Amino acid sequence: MMRLYLLCFLFVPILFSCGTTKTVSKVQLQAQSVSCAPTTPRNYVWQTPNLHRPLTPAMLARFSKKSWQLASLLGIEGELQQLMQLEEKGKGTFTTEERLQWLELKQHVAERVDLASLEISATAAELDCEEERADQYKELLREKVSKAERKITVAAIITGAATGLLVGVMNLSNNGNENLSEEIAITGGIAEATLGILSLKIDRNIVFSHSRNHLQDIWFGADSTSNFPPLIWYYLNLPFNQGAPSLRESLKAQWQSMDQLALKERGSLYFGEGGKYSADELDDRSAMLDQLEARISLMKKDLQLITKELIEGKPGSN
Repeated sequence: MMRLYLLCFLFVPILFSCGTTKTVSKVQLQAQSVSCAPTTPRNYVWQTPNLHRPLTPAMLARFSKKSWQLASLLGIEGELQQLMQLEEKGKGTFTTEERLQWLELKQHVAERVDLASLEISATAAELDCEEERADQYKELLREKVSKAERKITVAAIITGAATGLLVGVMNLSNNGNENLSEEIAITGGIAEATLGILSLKIDRNIVFSHSRNHLQDIWFGADSTSNFPPLIWYYLNLPFNQGAPSLRESLKAQWQSMDQLALKERGSLYFGEGGKYSADELDDRSAMLDQLEARISLMKKDLQLITKELIEGKPGSN
């Protein structure tokens, strides 16, 4: 009977550590998913812009090529041309009615630029939210795996110490229990090996879902998408220089050059609706979202250009 008690005592640390994988699994079910999607659906009717229409010297003298391309994206090419006509006419006689018309056109253009800026900010905020969500799951997973590893480490230390102590007691007692000492040593070794196997079986993944996947649209290049406003989607997909890759294509090439992403093996995970992620895979997804957010935010620099050129043109005085 005593032999049974001693052997069971050695396996107590194993029982102490057996709940580690269950803890991570329970956290997966309890982790709350924050919705980063817009509160209102995007319903747009949009015509694909032409960024490479012929431009006259007069048009290029008033606005740069990039500004005309942005005007095409914003649907305000006609307004800019009317502004040019009024400004040209105002060099001679500029009536009050023409001045008001010029101001109305200028206000309309400014409002479209402001709206575009808000759409950029909203999309960047959504991407930042998705990035933060991936980071939160990553930290949650790493914390739980770390706790599981600490439990197993403590159990292994206790098992080793208990084995050595019991074997020492048996040897010092010198009451003919040599066989028992050997059994304790063997059992202790088995217990430590079991703890080592448990450490390898810790669930180091967490279920992470993303039914709205911006990365999927960038990777596969859909003709249309509800994840991006049309203005931003065309900005990413249409090349501003003929023969050069679009921003979406260059971003995809950048991802392909990053070997650590192993996109051939993990593409269905990153660009699907989600699944079981490791901490490193969540880190990769966060990095891709950050790169996409940076590209979209840079669009504001182009909007700044068209605003600057718009302000510089002033009608003639009477």
